[in-house]
Amino acid sequence: MKAKAADPTYPWEEPDDFITWMVRESFKRETFHETSVYHLAYRIVLLNFGGITTTSIMVGPIQHARLTPDAANVISALREEAERVLQEHNGEWSKSAVAKLRRLDSAIRESARVSAIGGNALARRVKIDGFTLPNGLAVAKNSTIGVSMDGIHFDEAYYDHPYVYDAFRFSRPREEAEKPRTNEDLVTTSVHWLPFSHGLHACPGRFFAANNVKMILAQLLLDYEIRPFATRPPNVAIGDMSVVPVTATMMIRKRDLKA
Repeated sequence: MKAKAADPTYPWEEPDDFITWMVRESFKRETFHETSVYHLAYRIVLLNFGGITTTSIMVGPIQHARLTPDAANVISALREEAERVLQEHNGEWSKSAVAKLRRLDSAIRESARVSAIGGNALARRVKIDGFTLPNGLAVAKNSTIGVSMDGIHFDEAYYDHPYVYDAFRFSRPREEAEKPRTNEDLVTTSVHWLPFSHGLHACPGRFFAANNVKMILAQLLLDYEIRPFATRPPNVAIGDMSVVPVTATMMIRKRDLKA
């Protein structure tokens, strides 16, 4: 990149990828922490953790769906939708095709509601000189504050039967009404649904993640049968984070599509 900048005839074309963006951004900085190869690589590792790990965790709703009393009908409805949408789009997944997976979108959103990855949400650092909450608690400058995600996700004021996993809680209004009053899809954040945070600092990668997760689950539904657990293995706690049990084993087999 430096050689090209010094000599426009240098035989190299700059790729349009994330590593290049980071390197170009580092040219604007001066400290070792901001310009070294080690720290550039370290930032990529952090992003891999944030992107890959959270995507793996969100694939969990397939097990929630299989643990409901109406599991067979739920899986059947999700599979019917995936088959129908894929057929409508000539057997190829596209952005417009994935957008039609409303039931699956709802199943994932509902799973993220009942099994959020973290205990806290909307973490913010206090930049002003402090303030006092309505309950009298004084909050000092540089304190970190947030809200209880589960406290909101399981509040009956916002969700009917909040402790019940209802796979189609969010898609039902969209399927039953010609013009649903609210847009409650996977990428829509709100003060009542916080897995992707909310407001100015809502996860910018949620649009990619939503499409990615939906395609993974749709293909699993189409190609495989998964034996449900008698009871769901408990999540593993890492600080205030709750992640899927990575040591749990599952029984899975290819579907017999000829039957």
